[in-house]
Amino acid sequence: MELEIEKEERENILIIRPKGRVDPLTVENFDSSIKEGIGEGKFRIIIDCSELLYISSAGLGVLIGYIEEVRENRGDIIICCTSPKVHEIFDLLGFTKIYKFFPELKGAVAFFSNG
Repeated sequence: MELEIEKEERENILIIRPKGRVDPLTVENFDSSIKEGIGEGKFRIIIDCSELLYISSAGLGVLIGYIEEVRENRGDIIICCTSPKVHEIFDLLGFTKIYKFFPELKGAVAFFSNG
């Protein structure tokens, strides 16, 4: 299955919206969308999972690979709008202890706006 990535900027926040599956075949696309944003100095990143069907350990590895750099630059990676199935994957691998999760995009944007 294909992975489509939508990017949006709002209030100096980069919103990345993966549509489809992040798996070993599509992870490079997911990785490059985050890397490109960081390369442009965007360290406040929201991963909007409202249209994410699945994320593999390869996709989770991408998020782990950037979290230190983002936080060192006074930013963060926040995850929102996960379906119960996708949220379970994050939870099983301990991501809910490392990342902030919000049920809606509005709450994730507000976190950065108030931070």
